[in-house]
Amino acid sequence: MFMIVIVILDRFSNRKAISHMGIKVIEFKHNLKRISSLGKTSLVLFFGFLVFGCSTEKDSQKPMAVDSIEGIKSPESAAAMSDGRIFISEIGEFGKDGDGKIVQISIDGTKKIIADSGLNDPKGLVVIEEEIYVTDNNEVKKVSMDGNVVVWISAGDFPKKPKFLNDIAKSDEVIFISDSGDLLNGKGGGRIFRVDSDKKVTVLVDKSNSKLIRSPNGLSTHQDGYLMFNDFGNGFLFKVNLTDNKVEKIGEGYGSADGLVMADNNLYLSDWKNGKVFKLDLSKEGSSPVVIKEGMEGSADMDVTPDGKYLVIPEMKANRVVIHSLD
Repeated sequence: MFMIVIVILDRFSNRKAISHMGIKVIEFKHNLKRISSLGKTSLVLFFGFLVFGCSTEKDSQKPMAVDSIEGIKSPESAAAMSDGRIFISEIGEFGKDGDGKIVQISIDGTKKIIADSGLNDPKGLVVIEEEIYVTDNNEVKKVSMDGNVVVWISAGDFPKKPKFLNDIAKSDEVIFISDSGDLLNGKGGGRIFRVDSDKKVTVLVDKSNSKLIRSPNGLSTHQDGYLMFNDFGNGFLFKVNLTDNKVEKIGEGYGSADGLVMADNNLYLSDWKNGKVFKLDLSKEGSSPVVIKEGMEGSADMDVTPDGKYLVIPEMKANRVVIHSLD
Protein backbone atom coordinates (compact mmCIF):
# COMPACT_ATOMS: atom_id res chain seq x y z
CA MET A 1 0.00 0.00 0.00
CA PHE A 2 1.28 3.47 -0.77
CA MET A 3 0.21 7.12 -0.64
CA ILE A 4 0.69 9.73 -3.33
CA VAL A 5 1.30 13.29 -2.21
CA ILE A 6 1.49 16.19 -4.63
CA VAL A 7 3.97 18.81 -3.57
CA ILE A 8 5.56 21.93 -4.94
CA LEU A 9 9.36 22.10 -4.86
CA ASP A 10 11.26 25.28 -5.38
CA ARG A 11 14.86 25.65 -6.45
CA PHE A 12 16.05 25.53 -2.86
CA SER A 13 14.54 22.09 -2.19
CA ASN A 14 17.02 19.30 -1.53
CA ARG A 15 15.91 16.52 -3.87
CA LYS A 16 18.89 14.34 -2.90
CA ALA A 17 17.89 14.46 0.77
CA ILE A 18 14.32 13.59 -0.14
CA SER A 19 15.51 10.62 -2.19
CA HIS A 20 17.64 9.39 0.70
CA MET A 21 14.49 9.29 2.86
CA GLY A 22 13.24 6.46 0.67
CA ILE A 23 10.93 8.74 -1.30
CA LYS A 24 10.89 8.51 -5.06
CA VAL A 25 10.55 11.86 -6.82
CA ILE A 26 8.98 11.84 -10.26
CA GLU A 27 9.16 15.24 -11.90
CA PHE A 28 6.78 16.49 -14.56
CA LYS A 29 8.78 19.22 -16.24
CA HIS A 30 6.09 19.94 -18.81
CA ASN A 31 4.05 21.48 -15.96
CA LEU A 32 6.61 24.18 -15.33
CA LYS A 33 5.05 27.57 -14.95
CA ARG A 34 6.32 31.05 -14.42
CA ILE A 35 4.59 33.18 -11.84
CA SER A 36 5.15 36.92 -11.99
CA SER A 37 4.82 39.29 -9.12
CA LEU A 38 5.50 43.04 -9.04
CA GLY A 39 7.11 42.87 -12.49
CA LYS A 40 9.73 40.31 -11.48
CA THR A 41 9.85 36.64 -12.42
CA SER A 42 9.47 34.45 -9.36
CA LEU A 43 11.02 31.12 -8.68
CA VAL A 44 10.35 28.35 -11.16
CA LEU A 45 7.97 25.87 -9.63
CA PHE A 46 7.16 22.33 -10.63
CA PHE A 47 4.91 19.55 -9.45
CA GLY A 48 6.19 16.18 -8.42
CA PHE A 49 4.84 13.00 -7.04
CA LEU A 50 6.26 11.69 -3.79
CA VAL A 51 5.61 8.00 -3.58
CA PHE A 52 5.79 6.55 -0.09
CA GLY A 53 5.82 2.86 0.81
CA CYS A 54 7.47 -0.30 -0.39
CA SER A 55 9.67 -0.26 -3.49
CA THR A 56 8.49 -2.22 -6.47
CA GLU A 57 9.63 -5.80 -7.03
CA LYS A 58 11.80 -4.64 -9.93
CA ASP A 59 13.60 -2.09 -7.75
CA SER A 60 14.37 -4.62 -5.03
CA GLN A 61 15.80 -7.30 -7.30
CA LYS A 62 19.56 -7.76 -7.17
CA PRO A 63 21.69 -10.32 -8.99
CA MET A 64 22.03 -13.48 -6.94
CA ALA A 65 25.37 -15.24 -7.13
CA VAL A 66 25.36 -18.83 -8.33
CA ASP A 67 27.92 -21.29 -7.00
CA SER A 68 29.40 -21.95 -10.43
CA ILE A 69 28.92 -21.42 -14.14
CA GLU A 70 29.25 -24.63 -16.11
CA GLY A 71 30.04 -25.47 -19.70
CA ILE A 72 33.20 -23.43 -20.26
CA LYS A 73 35.85 -25.79 -21.60
CA SER A 74 39.15 -25.32 -19.76
CA PRO A 75 38.60 -21.77 -18.43
CA GLU A 76 41.95 -20.19 -17.56
CA SER A 77 41.71 -16.54 -16.55
CA ALA A 78 39.11 -14.11 -15.19
CA ALA A 79 38.81 -10.32 -15.33
CA ALA A 80 35.97 -8.77 -13.29
CA MET A 81 34.67 -5.33 -14.29
CA SER A 82 32.99 -2.63 -12.20
CA ASP A 83 29.72 -2.93 -14.17
CA GLY A 84 29.30 -6.61 -13.30
CA ARG A 85 30.73 -8.13 -16.46
CA ILE A 86 33.35 -10.85 -16.01
CA PHE A 87 35.51 -11.94 -18.91
CA ILE A 88 36.85 -15.50 -19.07
CA SER A 89 39.45 -16.97 -21.39
CA GLU A 90 38.39 -20.42 -22.59
CA ILE A 91 41.24 -22.60 -23.84
CA GLY A 92 39.05 -25.33 -25.28
CA GLU A 93 41.05 -28.41 -26.21
CA PHE A 94 44.60 -27.77 -25.10
CA GLY A 95 46.99 -27.59 -28.05
CA LYS A 96 44.22 -27.33 -30.65
CA ASP A 97 44.33 -24.18 -32.74
CA GLY A 98 41.23 -22.13 -33.44
CA ASP A 99 38.91 -23.37 -30.70
CA GLY A 100 39.73 -20.78 -28.04
CA LYS A 101 37.09 -18.31 -26.88
CA ILE A 102 36.49 -15.22 -24.78
CA VAL A 103 33.31 -15.58 -22.74
CA GLN A 104 31.44 -12.92 -20.78
CA ILE A 105 29.70 -14.10 -17.62
CA SER A 106 28.13 -12.55 -14.53
CA ILE A 107 27.71 -13.83 -10.99
CA ASP A 108 24.03 -14.65 -11.66
CA GLY A 109 25.06 -17.30 -14.18
CA THR A 110 24.42 -15.55 -17.48
CA LYS A 111 26.90 -16.32 -20.25
CA LYS A 112 27.70 -14.70 -23.59
CA ILE A 113 30.34 -15.47 -26.22
CA ILE A 114 32.47 -12.42 -27.09
CA ALA A 115 34.90 -14.08 -29.52
CA ASP A 116 34.95 -17.64 -30.87
CA SER A 117 37.47 -17.39 -33.70
CA GLY A 118 41.06 -16.27 -34.05
CA LEU A 119 42.14 -17.73 -30.71
CA ASN A 120 44.09 -20.90 -29.97
CA ASP A 121 44.82 -21.43 -26.25
CA PRO A 122 43.99 -18.04 -24.66
CA LYS A 123 45.17 -17.62 -21.09
CA GLY A 124 45.82 -14.47 -19.05
CA LEU A 125 43.71 -11.45 -19.93
CA VAL A 126 43.31 -7.82 -18.99
CA VAL A 127 40.71 -5.28 -20.13
CA ILE A 128 41.95 -1.83 -21.16
CA GLU A 129 39.53 0.79 -22.45
CA GLU A 130 36.94 -1.77 -23.55
CA GLU A 131 39.44 -3.96 -25.36
CA ILE A 132 40.65 -7.33 -24.11
CA TYR A 133 44.36 -8.14 -24.26
CA VAL A 134 44.98 -11.87 -23.94
CA THR A 135 48.05 -14.11 -24.10
CA ASP A 136 47.75 -16.90 -26.66
CA ASN A 137 50.67 -19.35 -26.80
CA ASN A 138 53.56 -17.16 -28.01
CA GLU A 139 51.54 -14.08 -28.98
CA VAL A 140 49.39 -11.41 -27.35
CA LYS A 141 46.09 -10.70 -29.05
CA LYS A 142 43.65 -7.82 -28.82
CA VAL A 143 39.94 -8.61 -28.82
CA SER A 144 37.21 -6.05 -29.37
CA MET A 145 33.82 -6.31 -27.68
CA ASP A 146 32.26 -7.25 -31.01
CA GLY A 147 34.59 -10.24 -31.37
CA ASN A 148 37.28 -8.95 -33.70
CA VAL A 149 40.65 -10.56 -32.91
CA VAL A 150 44.03 -9.20 -34.04
CA VAL A 151 47.62 -9.96 -33.09
CA TRP A 152 48.86 -7.15 -30.85
CA ILE A 153 52.36 -8.51 -30.14
CA SER A 154 53.72 -11.31 -32.33
CA ALA A 155 56.29 -13.90 -31.31
CA GLY A 156 58.92 -12.02 -33.29
CA ASP A 157 58.33 -8.82 -31.28
CA PHE A 158 59.78 -10.41 -28.15
CA PRO A 159 63.54 -10.04 -27.52
CA LYS A 160 63.62 -13.69 -26.36
CA LYS A 161 61.44 -16.26 -28.04
CA PRO A 162 58.50 -16.95 -25.70
CA LYS A 163 57.53 -20.55 -24.99
CA PHE A 164 54.40 -20.34 -22.84
CA LEU A 165 52.95 -16.86 -22.40
CA ASN A 166 50.72 -16.97 -19.38
CA ASP A 167 49.49 -14.04 -17.28
CA ILE A 168 49.23 -10.35 -18.20
CA ALA A 169 48.86 -7.27 -15.97
CA LYS A 170 48.85 -3.50 -16.38
CA SER A 171 50.27 -0.68 -14.28
CA ASP A 172 49.86 2.87 -15.57
CA GLU A 173 51.15 2.77 -19.17
CA VAL A 174 53.18 -0.43 -18.75
CA ILE A 175 52.04 -4.01 -19.40
CA PHE A 176 53.73 -7.06 -17.87
CA ILE A 177 53.56 -10.55 -19.37
CA SER A 178 54.77 -13.79 -17.81
CA ASP A 179 56.38 -16.53 -19.89
CA SER A 180 56.34 -19.78 -17.95
CA GLY A 181 59.03 -21.30 -20.16
CA ASP A 182 59.11 -25.08 -20.65
CA LEU A 183 56.22 -25.49 -18.26
CA LEU A 184 54.87 -28.74 -19.66
CA ASN A 185 58.14 -30.57 -19.17
CA GLY A 186 58.97 -28.89 -15.87
CA LYS A 187 62.27 -27.48 -17.13
CA GLY A 188 61.69 -23.84 -16.27
CA GLY A 189 63.50 -21.21 -18.30
CA GLY A 190 60.72 -18.68 -17.86
CA ARG A 191 60.85 -14.90 -17.63
CA ILE A 192 58.70 -11.78 -17.35
CA PHE A 193 58.46 -9.26 -20.19
CA ARG A 194 57.75 -5.56 -19.93
CA VAL A 195 55.83 -3.73 -22.68
CA ASP A 196 56.16 0.06 -22.71
CA SER A 197 53.58 2.49 -24.06
CA ASP A 198 55.30 2.47 -27.46
CA LYS A 199 54.96 -1.38 -27.55
CA LYS A 200 58.67 -1.89 -27.05
CA VAL A 201 59.17 -5.28 -25.39
CA THR A 202 62.06 -5.93 -22.99
CA VAL A 203 62.95 -8.62 -20.47
CA LEU A 204 62.13 -7.51 -16.93
CA VAL A 205 63.37 -10.56 -15.02
CA ASP A 206 64.65 -14.07 -15.71
CA LYS A 207 67.11 -16.45 -14.06
CA SER A 208 69.83 -13.81 -14.39
CA ASN A 209 67.96 -11.75 -11.77
CA SER A 210 67.39 -14.73 -9.50
CA LYS A 211 68.41 -18.35 -9.91
CA LEU A 212 65.19 -19.28 -8.11
CA ILE A 213 63.01 -18.19 -11.03
CA ARG A 214 61.69 -21.14 -13.04
CA SER A 215 58.17 -20.64 -14.42
CA PRO A 216 56.69 -17.23 -13.55
CA ASN A 217 52.93 -17.29 -13.69
CA GLY A 218 50.48 -15.02 -11.85
CA LEU A 219 51.18 -11.27 -11.78
CA SER A 220 49.96 -8.48 -9.51
CA THR A 221 50.70 -4.74 -9.71
CA HIS A 222 48.90 -3.77 -6.48
CA GLN A 223 52.00 -2.32 -4.78
CA ASP A 224 53.40 0.88 -6.27
CA GLY A 225 56.92 0.43 -7.59
CA TYR A 226 56.79 -3.36 -7.45
CA LEU A 227 55.51 -6.28 -9.46
CA MET A 228 54.52 -9.34 -7.46
CA PHE A 229 54.54 -12.75 -9.13
CA ASN A 230 54.35 -16.42 -8.25
CA ASP A 231 56.13 -19.38 -9.80
CA PHE A 232 54.33 -22.44 -11.07
CA GLY A 233 57.54 -24.49 -11.01
CA ASN A 234 58.41 -24.17 -7.33
CA GLY A 235 55.45 -22.53 -5.55
CA PHE A 236 57.44 -19.45 -4.55
CA LEU A 237 56.10 -15.92 -4.23
CA PHE A 238 58.34 -13.07 -5.40
CA LYS A 239 58.33 -9.34 -5.83
CA VAL A 240 60.55 -7.32 -8.14
CA ASN A 241 61.54 -3.70 -7.59
CA LEU A 242 60.65 -1.90 -10.82
CA THR A 243 63.40 0.67 -10.29
CA ASP A 244 66.41 -1.64 -10.12
CA ASN A 245 64.82 -5.00 -11.14
CA LYS A 246 65.97 -6.68 -7.93
CA VAL A 247 63.98 -9.80 -7.11
CA GLU A 248 63.05 -10.80 -3.57
CA LYS A 249 61.50 -14.10 -2.54
CA ILE A 250 58.74 -13.34 -0.01
CA GLY A 251 56.90 -16.66 0.34
CA GLU A 252 56.73 -20.32 -0.55
CA GLY A 253 54.53 -23.39 -0.27
CA TYR A 254 51.97 -22.47 -2.92
CA GLY A 255 52.33 -25.68 -4.93
CA SER A 256 51.78 -25.17 -8.64
CA ALA A 257 51.22 -21.46 -8.12
CA ASP A 258 48.84 -19.89 -10.62
CA GLY A 259 46.36 -17.10 -9.85
CA LEU A 260 47.39 -14.02 -7.90
CA VAL A 261 45.05 -11.15 -7.01
CA MET A 262 44.90 -8.49 -4.29
CA ALA A 263 41.73 -7.21 -2.58
CA ASP A 264 41.81 -4.87 0.43
CA ASN A 265 44.72 -6.15 2.53
CA ASN A 266 44.44 -9.75 1.36
CA LEU A 267 46.42 -11.47 -1.35
CA TYR A 268 44.70 -14.49 -2.90
CA LEU A 269 46.77 -17.22 -4.54
CA SER A 270 45.73 -20.42 -6.27
CA ASP A 271 47.53 -23.77 -6.45
CA TRP A 272 46.53 -25.28 -9.78
CA LYS A 273 47.76 -28.83 -9.28
CA ASN A 274 46.52 -29.30 -5.71
CA GLY A 275 43.23 -27.45 -6.18
CA LYS A 276 43.68 -24.94 -3.38
CA VAL A 277 43.12 -21.23 -2.90
CA PHE A 278 45.08 -19.35 -0.22
CA LYS A 279 44.52 -16.01 1.51
CA LEU A 280 47.49 -14.05 2.82
CA ASP A 281 46.85 -11.02 5.02
CA LEU A 282 49.53 -8.51 4.04
CA SER A 283 48.50 -6.03 6.73
CA LYS A 284 50.01 -8.29 9.41
CA GLU A 285 53.74 -8.76 9.27
CA GLY A 286 54.74 -12.40 9.36
CA SER A 287 51.21 -13.68 8.71
CA SER A 288 50.84 -17.18 7.29
CA PRO A 289 48.65 -18.13 4.32
CA VAL A 290 45.27 -19.67 5.11
CA VAL A 291 43.54 -22.16 2.81
CA ILE A 292 40.06 -20.80 2.06
CA LYS A 293 39.07 -23.34 -0.61
CA GLU A 294 40.35 -26.78 -1.58
CA GLY A 295 39.35 -29.89 -3.51
CA MET A 296 39.17 -27.99 -6.78
CA GLU A 297 40.17 -29.38 -10.17
CA GLY A 298 42.73 -26.98 -11.57
CA SER A 299 42.19 -23.66 -9.75
CA ALA A 300 43.59 -21.16 -12.24
CA ASP A 301 43.95 -17.38 -12.72
CA MET A 302 41.43 -15.65 -10.44
CA ASP A 303 39.99 -12.21 -9.93
CA VAL A 304 37.96 -10.45 -7.24
CA THR A 305 34.78 -8.57 -8.11
CA PRO A 306 35.28 -4.80 -7.58
CA ASP A 307 32.87 -4.79 -4.62
CA GLY A 308 35.18 -7.27 -2.89
CA LYS A 309 32.37 -9.76 -2.29
CA TYR A 310 33.30 -12.62 -4.61
CA LEU A 311 36.37 -14.44 -5.80
CA VAL A 312 35.97 -15.62 -9.41
CA ILE A 313 37.93 -18.86 -9.87
CA PRO A 314 38.27 -20.63 -13.22
CA GLU A 315 38.29 -24.35 -12.40
CA MET A 316 40.05 -25.50 -15.52
CA LYS A 317 39.79 -29.28 -15.36
CA ALA A 318 36.15 -29.17 -14.20
CA ASN A 319 35.10 -26.92 -17.13
CA ARG A 320 33.46 -24.36 -14.89
CA VAL A 321 33.96 -21.02 -13.19
CA VAL A 322 33.38 -20.94 -9.43
CA ILE A 323 31.87 -17.88 -7.70
CA HIS A 324 33.25 -18.01 -4.17
CA SER A 325 31.79 -15.66 -1.54
CA LEU A 326 34.33 -13.73 0.54
CA ASP A 327 31.77 -12.62 3.14
